[in-house]
Amino acid sequence: MNNKRLTLRHDAIRHATAILIALAASGGQAWAQSNATTTIFGEVRGPAGTSVVIENLATGVQRTVSPDAAGRYAATSMPPGRYAVKVVRGGAVEASREVEAVVGSGVEASFGDGGMQTVVVAATRSFIDVSNTNNGVVFTAKELKALPVANDVASVVQLTPGVNRGTNSQYGNAPQISGSGQSENAFYVNGFPVTNILTQVGASELPFGAIANMQVLSGGYGAEFGRSTGGVINITTKSGGNRFEFGGKLQYLPARLRAAPENTYYPQTGANPDTDGKLLYWNHDNTTRTRVAGLYGGGPLIRNKLFAFVALERTITDSESVGAASSAGTTSRTGWSTSHSTVNRYLAKLDYNLTDDHHFEYTKVFDRTVGRSQAYGFDYATLTRDGKPGGAGQETINCCGAAAAPGANADIVKYTGYLRDDLTVTALYGDSRTTHRRIPDGYDPSLAQTSSTVSTQVPGLVYNNPQTVTGSLVDPATEDRQKGLRLDVEYKLGNHGLRAGIDRIEVESLVGQTLAGGYRWTYRKASDPNRAINGAFETPAQGGGYGLQGYYVSKDINTNLARPTSVQSAQYLQDHWQVAERVLLDLGVRREQFTNYTTSGDAFISQRNMIAPRFGATWDVKGDSSLKVFANAGRYHLPVPSNLSSNMASPLLSTSQFYTYTGVDPATGAPTGLHPISNAYSANNFYGKGRDAREVTAVGLKPLSQDEFSLGFEQALTRQLVVGGNLLYRRLNDTNDDTCDQRPIDAWAARNNVDASHWGGFQCTIMNPGRDNSLMIDFNDGRGLRRVDIAAAEWGNPLPERRYKALTVFLEHPFSNGWYGKVTYTLSALKGNMEGQTDTIGGGDVALTVSDDHKELMYNAYGYLPSDHRHQIKAYGFAQLLPELTVGANLALVSGAPRNCIGALPDDLRFDGDYGDAYFYCNSQPAPRGSQGRLPWQVQLDLNAAWSPARLKGLILRVDVFNVLDRQTVTRYNETREEAGAINRHYLEVAGRASPRAVRLTAEYNF
Repeated sequence: MNNKRLTLRHDAIRHATAILIALAASGGQAWAQSNATTTIFGEVRGPAGTSVVIENLATGVQRTVSPDAAGRYAATSMPPGRYAVKVVRGGAVEASREVEAVVGSGVEASFGDGGMQTVVVAATRSFIDVSNTNNGVVFTAKELKALPVANDVASVVQLTPGVNRGTNSQYGNAPQISGSGQSENAFYVNGFPVTNILTQVGASELPFGAIANMQVLSGGYGAEFGRSTGGVINITTKSGGNRFEFGGKLQYLPARLRAAPENTYYPQTGANPDTDGKLLYWNHDNTTRTRVAGLYGGGPLIRNKLFAFVALERTITDSESVGAASSAGTTSRTGWSTSHSTVNRYLAKLDYNLTDDHHFEYTKVFDRTVGRSQAYGFDYATLTRDGKPGGAGQETINCCGAAAAPGANADIVKYTGYLRDDLTVTALYGDSRTTHRRIPDGYDPSLAQTSSTVSTQVPGLVYNNPQTVTGSLVDPATEDRQKGLRLDVEYKLGNHGLRAGIDRIEVESLVGQTLAGGYRWTYRKASDPNRAINGAFETPAQGGGYGLQGYYVSKDINTNLARPTSVQSAQYLQDHWQVAERVLLDLGVRREQFTNYTTSGDAFISQRNMIAPRFGATWDVKGDSSLKVFANAGRYHLPVPSNLSSNMASPLLSTSQFYTYTGVDPATGAPTGLHPISNAYSANNFYGKGRDAREVTAVGLKPLSQDEFSLGFEQALTRQLVVGGNLLYRRLNDTNDDTCDQRPIDAWAARNNVDASHWGGFQCTIMNPGRDNSLMIDFNDGRGLRRVDIAAAEWGNPLPERRYKALTVFLEHPFSNGWYGKVTYTLSALKGNMEGQTDTIGGGDVALTVSDDHKELMYNAYGYLPSDHRHQIKAYGFAQLLPELTVGANLALVSGAPRNCIGALPDDLRFDGDYGDAYFYCNSQPAPRGSQGRLPWQVQLDLNAAWSPARLKGLILRVDVFNVLDRQTVTRYNETREEAGAINRHYLEVAGRASPRAVRLTAEYNF
């Protein structure tokens, strides 16, 4: 790492160290809470001479804390789990309670005067967590096992109010949380970030059965969390205990029990009688079959000291689907696609208690997806496939595109030290790496491509091309790597629970494509052998061999291989202040630094000193934890993903070197007897050197930031019924996006008498839309880079707008009397002129959307955004009907998203280089975003039933049915109405539907 990065690192560490020193210099009593662990707190009446012993029921590890003079106590940074909380006086247990503590929450265990108490708080949830000010929900392993939900993180997140599924397949199934884009979430496993390293879309996964707690924060999270303007998905894994536990499961989703997908037809446009209403895609025979096998085991390696837990999971999916439209012809040799994927995931967890006060953890997470695909012929006349391979198949590993599974191979080490009752230190280090491959069948990486035509071949020679792959491939060295370091300190000071910390993430990727075989021999012929070729120092005739007749060959190299890196660091301070007996304030501030580097190590984005204040408050209205009112406000920042560097600042190598030759190897097709007549030459000056870092972004680029405000309440009406609600408001302040509009720059050059006649043109720049932006540009006039100041009015792009308003109410029956249930309703509005770093309509790479390429794309762009779903009703729960029978249900009723009409600009607005039919205009009239009605309501009901026979203890047989009603609701249409001046034959064609009904059969055995 170069000196520039060391300077940035030392600056961040210096400021963070000052925070920690100031914190450690304090003294007193209070408590703070970490969203990465849990807190057990309460009050002891008559505290004199007592201590509180908190024992982990799984491991036997104990922690002892002393109540203060008022009887209050708190044990912070505790691992989630079940605990026995005991009041000890004079060496004897005076009272005890049993509680279940979940991640990111506080659980209260208070004691009156004397008397033995044994209460399982998790079973009745008598109290509301008045220590928490955030908006979120926690799912336990028990709930995840009982509910009919797909076994992946994104599907569980969908249970949360205000969460929607993205409809642009380019970004996969990553969730949209509370009005934010699919790249704006942060994912953690045991405190370590596992968000997609390159694109920030989605995350690495682990065996589903290894999840102990999954916390989904949809807003209001404290200063210790950052790098997110959407939500935080915080997962803690299972650990071993003093009991040996083993188990396994087999799951099967048979193709025969899956409903047939709906076919796709040309829409009725009224302007295309040759296609209107006719079959476009025959989907009816598409099939998918999935098999899952999992094993787990855990227990003590040294009782009360060292514990292990291991989970293994393999998922195999076979799919077949139509791969060509009927428009491709009656028969297509690649019209039927088959795929076979194998997902291997495992987790290993070691926990070591050096003493009761010093705890060490090691977590290993492995996630790898290997896919194989092959195309076959398909006949639309008979609607059958012919079983004949249509070209070579291929294998992929964690590849390819933003929607691909990112994979992981992560090692995480964590230390927790309870140094005193009032001082806790945690430190975490993690390293994650993943590789990406695409390997066509029969591919020989040592064999160069060859290209020739009859007119460029020497008569009598054999021009073979044994390389089976043409074009470019993902470079075989492609990989992502991330290193993370975090240090947190908690200290009690009277009524203040202080928490401070620093964290640092270093991301490095190798990403890009190169010609299959490394390079290509392209055979050519000059019409005049005695005339020099552009870039050559000899004529073909001078080169001899077949050059005397004008024949020559070029060695073409085309590599777009980048090594983008980024450094993200932060420091925070949080004060959990019990300002009054019933009022708790959460006051925090976070300072962040984001730096992105080019392949050559130059910083092209350097966003420093970003201050994010956080404020939260909760009021225990009655003083008995039965009614709380809470509020929070804060600012949140989002870094630019490192893939932006690979797109905007990658060193492109595209050269051709010319030779004459005397023969051709009949086996490889490569030329022999080579004689160079030129050096490596690039017509576009692409010699493997990236753009100057100063040209890539506007001067002083502001970060993407969002402000948030919320107000809510929760009330326990009875011991079995909790109600609540909250208001949430989010406002996007700034964003980063690319602009490619050269017109303002040409106007500036003309005003300032700049000679741009030798300038190669504008290559796009990252800027802050809607603001004055200053660029550094070299006009190739001998004066080098100069500053070009262009006002917001000249760019013409509006300020980014995205405002989310939501009212959510819920009714919950905590698990008691054999059942659990929760119903939520969300009324929301999402309005603005852009979605964020992703664009559902226009697409584009993350943080490089089409939206701001030029000002006309933003005309009429203000309106209801694609993830605006006005009404959401979500209900889920489970019930034990009989000692051996449990049933569960999951219902989602979501109103449709807004529709658009996309077309060409009116004649008076068109310009050279416009994007054709890509604007919010139809029939030359404005068509504001979201003004064309709504998609239909989405209705999905999932059910399950589980049988646990008493005679075979540990055996569970379960059946889950997803989308019971088989409502294959349309989730997306083709919204482009115009095509080259005519009505697009695909306008309002179905582009996405809800998945058809599917059945999952599970056999599980635990012992």
